[in-house]
Order: sequence, then structure tokens, then C-alpha cells
Amino acid sequence: MAPLAEMYYELGGEDVRESATEFLESIDVDGDGRVSLTDYLSFMDEGPLRHQKWFNALAEGAGRGRDGLGPRDVRPLYYMLKSGRPFCMGLGCQNFVGGVYFTCVNCFHGSPSSFSVCLQCYESNRFRHEHTKFLDNFALLEAKRTKLKIPALTSTAANRENSGCEGAETIRSELHRIAMVYYRSKLDDQQAQIKIKKFVNSIPFGRDRRVALHDFLEFMDKKCDNNQNFKYMNTPCFFKILDRDKQGLDLVDVRTLYYVVQSGRPFCRGCRDFLAGTFFTCVTCFERSGQSSFCLCPSCLRDNKFSHDHHLFLDNYAMLQAISKRSRRARKAAPQVNRENDANRPLGSIVDTVNPILRIAAEIVSLSAAGGCVIM
Repeated sequence: MAPLAEMYYELGGEDVRESATEFLESIDVDGDGRVSLTDYLSFMDEGPLRHQKWFNALAEGAGRGRDGLGPRDVRPLYYMLKSGRPFCMGLGCQNFVGGVYFTCVNCFHGSPSSFSVCLQCYESNRFRHEHTKFLDNFALLEAKRTKLKIPALTSTAANRENSGCEGAETIRSELHRIAMVYYRSKLDDQQAQIKIKKFVNSIPFGRDRRVALHDFLEFMDKKCDNNQNFKYMNTPCFFKILDRDKQGLDLVDVRTLYYVVQSGRPFCRGCRDFLAGTFFTCVTCFERSGQSSFCLCPSCLRDNKFSHDHHLFLDNYAMLQAISKRSRRARKAAPQVNRENDANRPLGSIVDTVNPILRIAAEIVSLSAAGGCVIM
């Protein structure tokens, strides 16, 4: 979180820095340049952030102990509040969601606020909610971009029974857990099972019911013409992410691959790495129907290791919040519109719904990050 906040601050220009300073001054009651615990709790009059543990986390995150928050310590808080980053609404959790989370599709479009739960709470069914359809944040963002539903990935969490390369191992574990959640939710869905089986049968398993690296790469090479992301999956590194026991892909690994393909999980267009956490996406490409997305990891964005024609980029969390905000505004203005048609409305106003400070930062970040390339 801190590196992302620093990226917006450092590359955002004077408007962003002035706004961040004003934000600090609004919390710093005695004006000594430090935010005490009393100042912090008084400012956070409600919500999950109103707890000493978050104050301590902000201070310790910068290695400053617990003697108060300085200007640099407050920047992650500033970004969190401006971007609308979610907190888990699981029972007794309320943790900040820094990676994958699941969002209620119904609330995303029509409620005053979204309902999101972390992967752990979703897996264990540790939440209560009146709606049943959920999507993970990566799949939801792709569904909004393509304006298509992803029924094979819509999980009915509320009806479930309780049940007990660099970073490849961590990414692998999280991916398999997400894929398993979707697969279990579709065990009784015959149509979904037919689709999964058809995909599995297209994979070149060997006699040992494993998929070797060379067979995987050959399979991906044949698929490249039909799906841009297959080109980025066609690497030993991505194979390594899928391969849990390092003996070739088994059936469970292939189901995880199915999730990645169906959800449209992105790859960095700079370094081509799989994007497992925070990434930035081109708003112009996102809004244009029929055009593939253009996504970058924070490192490639910061270091200008890419080539692109458009100017505006937003991180994936801020983008989802902007889309949700736009959707709620549209429903409020036209309450008679059928909710089922909401996903097909044009996203031309999405930039207008982004918090102005993040929008200014995005535009200046894009201008300062490259001579010919620009970033939001």
C-alpha cells in the first residue's frame, strides 16, 4: 500500500501534494506536524479504520514506532480514503483487503455501498449477506470491461455449506484457492460442468494424466491467435505458477488454468508477468468496446518500461470503485432501468467519477513517466 501511495504522491504534481498536505492538516489538531492517536481516532469517527491497530500499522509501516504519524505515514491513509479501497465485511474480520477479494454483484450495481469479503472469509463462509452472487475483483473488472456476464464464475456464496518465478509459490496458492471456490460452487451446475469438462478434454494430458511443460507451451502457442492472454501464458514461468507439485499439471492445476482463462486475469504488457495484486490499466482501452485491455505492473509503470498511445491509467482497485460509483449514479438518475441492463451501459463517464485528486495524479503520472507514454 505504501509504495502505491508514494507513486501517486511523487508523480502526481503540486495539486496532489497540496491536497495531501491539507489532508494531514485536517487530522493534525494541534498543528505540530504529527498525528497523535487521539487526533487519528477523532478524525476517524466511524468505520473499520477507527481502531488503534490501524494507527499503529501506519506508523510501524514506515519504521517510526508509535510516536505519531508524520506526513509520509499519512499518505497511505490518504490514498485508501480517496480511492475507496475495501475492507472485509466478514464476521469479526474487517481487515483491509490488499489482494484478492469477493464482491457482491448485486450491491456493486445498486446499493449505496459495496459488500466485499476477503478470500479467507469467503472460503470459510464466514459472512452473512442477503444476496448470493459474488465475483472476485479481477473477474468483476474484466466483466465490466467486456460488458459481458461471466456465469461460469458467478459463485453463490450465501448458499454454501461451511467447510473446513518470483513469488510463484504465493501466487500459486492463492490462485488454486480461488479456482477451487468457484469449482465447488458449480458442482451442481450441469452446464458449467460441461464447459469445464470440455476445456479439460482439450488439454494434452500424457499417459500419466499430467501435462508436461513442452505440451503446455505447444497448446498455448496454438491458442495465441484466439486470445491475447494466451501469448502471455505461453511461458515456463506461468507453467511454474500453475504446477503445484512440480511434476507437471494435474487435473486440479488445469481447473485453475480454466479460471485464469475465463476470468480474463491480466498480464503486464511491459514485463509480461502474471498480475497477482495491484496493477494499472489504461482507462481509454478499458472503455473502448472490442479493444483488449492494456495493463501494467507498478514497476513497469513507474520505470516507463512499456510503449502505449494513451494517457490515462488507474490502479485496479480505484477503477472498480469508479465503475461502482458510476453505476450507482446511473441507477439513481434512472431508477426505472432494469438492473440486468446496467452492465451494458457505456462507461464514457468513468473518469468523471474518479476522485479528482486521483484523476489529477493519474494524468500527471502519465505525463511524467515517459517522454511519449502517459499514465493515469
